[in-house]
Order: sequence, then C-alpha cells, then structure tokens
Amino acid sequence: MTRAFRRMLAMAALTTALCAVPNARAQNRVEIEKARAAYLARNYSDAEERLTALVDPHSGLREPGLLSQARMYLAATFIAEGKHDAAHGILETLIVEDPSFEPDPLSFPGDVINTFIDVRANLQERLREAARNAARLEAERKAQAEAARARHEAWLERVKEMAQEDKTIMRNQRLVAFVPFGAGQFQNRQPGLGWLFLSTEAALVAATVATVPMYSYALNRRNEERASGDVDLKAQIYDNRARNIRIVNLSLTGSFVALAVAGILQANIAYISEVTEVKKRPLPPLARLLPTISPVAHEGGGASGLMLGLSGITF
Repeated sequence: MTRAFRRMLAMAALTTALCAVPNARAQNRVEIEKARAAYLARNYSDAEERLTALVDPHSGLREPGLLSQARMYLAATFIAEGKHDAAHGILETLIVEDPSFEPDPLSFPGDVINTFIDVRANLQERLREAARNAARLEAERKAQAEAARARHEAWLERVKEMAQEDKTIMRNQRLVAFVPFGAGQFQNRQPGLGWLFLSTEAALVAATVATVPMYSYALNRRNEERASGDVDLKAQIYDNRARNIRIVNLSLTGSFVALAVAGILQANIAYISEVTEVKKRPLPPLARLLPTISPVAHEGGGASGLMLGLSGITF
C-alpha cells in the first residue's frame, strides 16, 4: 500500500466522520421530537423510556443544548407521573451542568416551571453554601500552607545558622588559674581583666627589677666613700639612698605579690571548666559552574571543532 493511497483513505475517513456529525445531530433532534410528542400526547411511559435513553451518561446525548432539553422534558414527565423526587434529581443535574438554561414557559405547564424555579433557588442556596465551605477550606488550606512555609523557613534559617557556625569546646585547666599575669582571666575568657593584671604585674616586676641595680650602685658608692676616708659624709648620703631604694623595691615586690594573689583568687572564683568557641564560616555558593571545552569528533576520525559548555551543580 503506497503512501498516497493511505493518505486518500485517511481523507475519506475524515470526510465520512465530518458528514456523520450533522446526521447524528439531526437524528438526536428527531428523537427529542418523538419524546416531546409522546409527552404532549400524555403517553408518559413512552416519553420516559425515550428520554431516559437520551440522558444516559454512557450512551445518550453529547450536545449540551439537546441534553438540557431532554432532561427538562424528562423532569416534566416525572412530574406528570407524580415522581417528584426523580424530577428534582434530574432538574438538579440540569441546573448544575447548564446554569444558564431557561425553560420555555409556553412548552411546559405552570407546575413544571414552578418546580424548576424552586429547585434552582434551593440549589443556588446549596451552591452558595458549598462555595462558602470551599472558600473556608481554601482559607484553612492556605493558612496551613503558610504556617508550614513559615516553619520550613525558620527551620532553614536555623540550618543556615548551624551550617555557618563551627563550635569548638575548649577544656580549661585548673592549674592555669594559679598562674599570675592574668593567665587565669584569659583562660576564663575575661580579656579585660587579663590585660589589667598582665600589664600591672608586668609593670611592677619591671620597676622592681629596675631598682636592683640602683640599690647596688648606691651600696658600692657608700663602700667606696668609707674606704677613702669620707671627709664630706658622702658615705652616709649613699647609705640613706640605698635604704630608700630598698624600701621602694620591697614595696614594689609586695604590691606585685598582693596583685598576683588577687588575680589568682579571682581566676579561681570565676573558673569555668569548659568554653564553647563559635567561629563563623561562609556558606557555599548557590551555584558552582565551571566552563568546559571538549573536542567534537569528526565522522572520519579526528577532531573537527570545539564545544563550549558549563558543568557544575546548582541548588
């Protein structure tokens, strides 16, 4: 079978299907007219049988307009037969699927038109109530979704904070608290007090050390003057000077000892066994892309060009 022949068959099938659509619609109108005639002739059993077949969801009508007419006539037939519940059910289906449908008041009795109006009014109230319930449920769903989104964002922010923090637990040593020069304060993470004790004690030590050669010099000069006869009483002057320097030296030494003891006591009172250090670290970038260059192989072998691209991870 050639391609041209298959195309001709497809066109013929399409033409047949297009021609069959108007024929099917015309046949459906004929069936509705037969059912309408049976209804007007008060042959309600025949009208019900025909109309029930036309509104069947599996094998019945597919055109919305014709289907609405068939349902209206079926409801009128049910009312004429005294089957009001069945009539209400078919009218509810009609109004829900075709809200704009309006029955011809000249084609149906007044009780049928009034029943249609009542069912539509009741159904509209139900529809409004259903719409309110749907709106309420949608609002609750949105509120729950917003709460879930807020919880997720809070969790994500917490994860980001944890990812940006590098925590290290430092174990302190009690022995360090007995070391002067602010060692215990620095260990307890009290840098202000640490620098205060360190600088003050260091200054006292420096001053104490500086007075030692001054004291030795004064003693040597006293001894020299005494050995030379000391006619001008210089030996006494140097002796007094040596004594004063020694007093200053001892005062400085005592101050250093007192301050060192105070620092050791404070370090032991404020001693903490461990300290948690938190260091910030940057998050990885949202996208990590790298340019790539790869050769393009020719059919006969060898490279015929280059291909540029990007590779990496995005999240």
